[in-house]
Amino acid sequence: MKTKAASVEAISALLYAVVERYDDGTDPEREYLMERCPARFHAVVRELPAAAVHLMAAIGESDTDGGVNIVGLAARSGHLKGTVSKHVQRLVDAGLVERTPVPGNRKEIRLQLTADGRALDRVHRQMHDEKDAGLREFLSRYTAAELQTIAKVLDDLLHAETRGVRVLPRP
Repeated sequence: MKTKAASVEAISALLYAVVERYDDGTDPEREYLMERCPARFHAVVRELPAAAVHLMAAIGESDTDGGVNIVGLAARSGHLKGTVSKHVQRLVDAGLVERTPVPGNRKEIRLQLTADGRALDRVHRQMHDEKDAGLREFLSRYTAAELQTIAKVLDDLLHAETRGVRVLPRP
């Protein structure tokens, strides 16, 4: 059995190895979208930041409720309003999102997907469904106790404070 120090060292090495393995300079998500979208979307898919594509998906989720405004989208996504506004403008310029005034309210603007936005959103959702199925299949080999430990470690890492290059445990 490994000592705690040896286990910590092994985990550290594995974290670096995982980052290296999945950060190889390719972008499998973008490649997936390019392979499955009509050619007219290729330039947009190449240029849009991933955050903009995910905001587009959030707008698509809100379409059934009559759309969402910038403030609601910022709250929903956890991004700053200015960041959301910048990405929404890119989506509007790309023809994927449209701004629609709310009847009876001169100030409020609703965001909704265009037909092209819905088409790209469908492919984006299929990609996430496929990714999620693969991850579920991969993780199904672990026991519930092992999965709880993995979830706790990942949550702790996600919420840990960093100071310089050091990761500090949360109190």
